[in-house]
Amino acid sequence: MFEDDTLLLEGAPRLFGIVADPLDDDHPQVVAWGHELPDQAVLTWRLGNGKTEVAVFRSAEAALATAQQLYNARLLWTAPAAQGF
Repeated sequence: MFEDDTLLLEGAPRLFGIVADPLDDDHPQVVAWGHELPDQAVLTWRLGNGKTEVAVFRSAEAALATAQQLYNARLLWTAPAAQGF
């Protein structure tokens, strides 16, 4: 590892998914996905017609709060936040 890797990881995007059971059939699925930066989160989801939409939120938790207006949803992080080496 390079000495500057810690600095690179501090601002690196964190990948996440929003998981829900939209059909209420005990088959949860990722209904939206995105990445969180220190000052915003970018969320993507696919519409029923196959098109994709993107929105920007202040955080992944804010994106989740919006999704929870539609579904009983939760965040799924692909990796923990970067810690010091």
